[in-house]
Amino acid sequence: MLVPSLRLPSRSNSAGFSLFEMAVVMVIMSLLLGGLLTSLTVAREISNRNSTENQLDEVSEALFGFAQATGRLPCPATATSDGLEAPVGGGVCTQQHGFVPSATLGLTGAVNDDGLLMDSWLSPLRYSVTTSNSSAFTTADGMRSTTMDSLTPDLRVCDAAACGTEIASAVPAILLSLGPDWGEFDASDVDATENSGETTVSGYRLPNDGDFVNSDYIEDRFDDMILWVSASLLYTKMISAGQLP
Repeated sequence: MLVPSLRLPSRSNSAGFSLFEMAVVMVIMSLLLGGLLTSLTVAREISNRNSTENQLDEVSEALFGFAQATGRLPCPATATSDGLEAPVGGGVCTQQHGFVPSATLGLTGAVNDDGLLMDSWLSPLRYSVTTSNSSAFTTADGMRSTTMDSLTPDLRVCDAAACGTEIASAVPAILLSLGPDWGEFDASDVDATENSGETTVSGYRLPNDGDFVNSDYIEDRFDDMILWVSASLLYTKMISAGQLP
């Protein structure tokens, strides 16, 4: 009588993964993880930009409200004014280019050690105001006494540093977020550094003229977010509040 033989499974057919199969799994997992991290990064960036856009809108509305109540725009805060306009009460501003005076405007939000309101990337929000008409825009009763027809705000927004195309002219005030890179680009790239400028005041880079750039988002080159106060809208709101004739 023949007894059937038993065949043991060969090593190649045993349960488990070969080194090649494990390598394939690791590659797939790496690709999936990489895609997930990329998606999370993109989603976080979109969220930060949306949040900062809302923040700029809130500051803009606060500026209009301040002008309607006081008849002027506030001066920028400085690195040493703890979020208050400098000088308190306006007049000739300590700095034309500085930071959002959140304490003066009554705004809440995250602030840094210098008391400056920060954007979603933890960089202080910048604020610039025109000094034209002998600082009438920041002086009590200055705009009214100058008369609306004679007011000549001189900030402007362009599509590039050389200002080939003027997007907005005769702008009284500018609000600016330097984005995730804090304006730290190649100093030779004049378009990318126009808003942050090359002037350093108390450790912060600030603009050094009245021109600003508004351009499409370009990763690793231009990620600034800018909002400007319309002169016509400012005048209209002030007229409705009885601050301009």
